[in-house]
Amino acid sequence: MKKNIINLTVLLLCLLCLIACQKEDINDNPAANRQEVKVAVVLPMGSGMQKRWERTIGWALENIEAAQQSLQRGVKLKIEWYDEDAIDIKKTVSELAARSDIAAIVGPMYSTNAMIASQQCTKNGKTLITTTASSAELIRASANKTHLWALTETDISQCEVLLSKAMLYGAHKVSLIAKDDLYGKTFIDWFAFQAKELGLEVGSVGIYTDENVKSVFKQCASQEVDYLICVPSSVANLESMLQTKAEVKAPSARLLFSDVAYSSAVLEKFGALAEGIEGVAMSADPASGFAISYEVKYDEQPLLGEAQAYDAMMLIAYAAYYGQFSGEKDMNRAMCHIVDGRDGSYGSWMAEDMRIIFDALSAGKSPDIKGASGSLNFDAKVYTNVLYSVYASWMLYQGRFVMLDYNTCDGGKRTDATLAGWNWKNSQSQEFDGNSPTVTYPALKGKWALIVAASNGWRNYRHQADALEMYRLLKNQGYTDERIVLVMEDDIATNANNPNKGVIKVRPTGENLYTNVKIDYKLSTLSPQDIASILEGEKSERLPEVITANQSDNVLVFWSGHGSPGYFVWGENGQFSGSLMRKTMQSLSEQKKYRKMLWLVETCYAGSVAQGAKGIPGVLYITASNENETSKADVFNDELGVWMSNRFTSTLEEQININLAISLRDLYFKLFRNTVGSHVTVYNQGTFDNIYKCTMREFL
Repeated sequence: MKKNIINLTVLLLCLLCLIACQKEDINDNPAANRQEVKVAVVLPMGSGMQKRWERTIGWALENIEAAQQSLQRGVKLKIEWYDEDAIDIKKTVSELAARSDIAAIVGPMYSTNAMIASQQCTKNGKTLITTTASSAELIRASANKTHLWALTETDISQCEVLLSKAMLYGAHKVSLIAKDDLYGKTFIDWFAFQAKELGLEVGSVGIYTDENVKSVFKQCASQEVDYLICVPSSVANLESMLQTKAEVKAPSARLLFSDVAYSSAVLEKFGALAEGIEGVAMSADPASGFAISYEVKYDEQPLLGEAQAYDAMMLIAYAAYYGQFSGEKDMNRAMCHIVDGRDGSYGSWMAEDMRIIFDALSAGKSPDIKGASGSLNFDAKVYTNVLYSVYASWMLYQGRFVMLDYNTCDGGKRTDATLAGWNWKNSQSQEFDGNSPTVTYPALKGKWALIVAASNGWRNYRHQADALEMYRLLKNQGYTDERIVLVMEDDIATNANNPNKGVIKVRPTGENLYTNVKIDYKLSTLSPQDIASILEGEKSERLPEVITANQSDNVLVFWSGHGSPGYFVWGENGQFSGSLMRKTMQSLSEQKKYRKMLWLVETCYAGSVAQGAKGIPGVLYITASNENETSKADVFNDELGVWMSNRFTSTLEEQININLAISLRDLYFKLFRNTVGSHVTVYNQGTFDNIYKCTMREFL
């Protein structure tokens, strides 16, 4: 009995020692001290993409773990997978953004889905890291909110690289085909502007939908141009283009495709149909060695978004790890600290490099982070997207993507992203003869103004706001309501979306423009032809307010709205065409219904309508865009969810307020230098006057 008690006592002591040893081992085991960090990955999984995302992100997690092996504390990323193409983006992201256990969301891949996701993440500041979503509108709308982290530059840069590539290959004339959606819009907005800046002639801009992509592609591919820049918004759009390319047999233009064509879907689905196509796409930085390591490891090349997906995991791990030492619980603020690091370069994406980064962070340092895709520096004012991307120029040869070369959009690394990626500065300005003779006109006796906001609805807030700002400016200069005809739908001030009823502004801190305003006509009560009648002074019961100017009166017309090639858009469906412009101006000229007339036009493709008045004496047009370009909005209001003004108009009003006697030439120059993304253009100067000597005082 005594022997049994002794044996039992020894056994208990051994068990206690074993438990104590196990407890000590657990405390000494770094893997047991890892903070779990949940990450939702929302990316398309079809056409071979799931395999690629899983192995690339899996590789990143392996290296993150290996880099922390010697650390007593650390992080362990746990992935939740969601198929971007199979879920309700708004519902799913809204639910993920509301979950406190989700540290960050990676994706979506496509810009339209990313915009929806960004709007949902804005509500509670959930960190959203996009791999390839690069619409300029997405980036601009999210600037300064510090929740969207786009790992590529905007497609303004991709468009530039595509055009530069065409120019390098000897192109003189280029065309574009792009979809009328969020992704395609960046290319549509910037193509003609950048082409002009690069000295290329624009053939056409073909805008397609899912229904007519084949017919638009066939038309564009058959034109006499050197290059056609092809922008498929989806794999389905790409397939339609490739099928039509095969039908056309020998397109007149050489084709260059945007990044959507650089994907596993092309390899998996299209085979010989895609053989020989070429294009550019954001890629891994060749200097990082990621692409070579990937090919050695998997016997395949990394495709669209894989380097960025790898970097997304790395950034999340760094930010979460930094939070352990700093006490920072907010992922976005931790991300800011990580990407702002400038304490020297500590390597790139490999496990050995990451180990050095983790050590530096735990020591209180702020290392300069680089990744598989290159430098991961963000603008410290707006964040939202990296300042520098590398684009691969590729060709599909014998079923594999062959890298031809690598490019950046400007040949060097940027230090800031003015207006969240709108870095371009105009250089192709018009030249005017300052010594040209002045034209003799009758003495000036009176002034009239027509102000038109040719759109309606909350999303077009900026057009009516700009019209009211111009109205305020004229009233401050002594215009009476009897000399101003104001046309606007007047559906903004009391709109259900307006949190400040009765208030319309052109800038967040500006004054309320919707006070003491006399609106003469609602847009919906007039037709484009009615504008001609108003300018010609044809008063009627239906048109009681008209302009009754004569050859001693100057007339100012300010027009803000949308435009398409050949016409100003009127409301929902109407058109004020270039031919109507010519007919109207010829009639006014013949009847001597003005002394001088100045049109200030803020629409897309404004020059295509202004050209209609070519050669008609005494009329001058200053347009926000030429005949091939879109104009750009300027001030986005987060609270209202709308653009408040257009860059052309805000610059116009600013310059007039600074100097009422500014010459029309100097006004043009100021507008040209400050209007981003389109070329402010003067039309009909040859039959107007010497614009160095003619000033805005004549119209104000």
